Amino acid sequence: MTGSVSHGGSRRGGFTAIEMILVMVIIGLMAAASMPRISRIVGEERIRKLQGAVASDLEVAFALAQREHKPIAITYSGDVLSITDVVPTSGTLIVRKTRYLGQNTTFSTTAVTFSPAGGITIYPMGLATAALTVTVTNGNFTRTVRVTRAGQVTKS
Repeated sequence: MTGSVSHGGSRRGGFTAIEMILVMVIIGLMAAASMPRISRIVGEERIRKLQGAVASDLEVAFALAQREHKPIAITYSGDVLSITDVVPTSGTLIVRKTRYLGQNTTFSTTAVTFSPAGGITIYPMGLATAALTVTVTNGNFTRTVRVTRAGQVTKS
């Protein structure tokens, strides 16, 4: 014989307010404990992206010098990396590309070093006046981009 079993009373299933608050407190504590690590990872990833962008800019500068058959200058001043023509056309300086490397960018760097400080010139035959090193830092995390006189770009 089959039949249904009835329970006495009409009790609804669910969570009590105390159970919900307890779960929310536990989730909040777990989130608060992981925030410093997440913040560090985000900072490191920003510097890695900036390193890739600077490496790409340097490769573009070497390609531009060869394609345009004119010298290209790479300079860094006032937190701006600039790729410009060395010989201005009709009295105006042609800026090919700029990248802001300062603290108030999406990359949020804390320090940038550029060596040699005066920048380099890339000649149309594909050689630069000197090797270039750009170091970007965010807190304790540092990344470096190096380019040889012949245009070989390495990231470390």
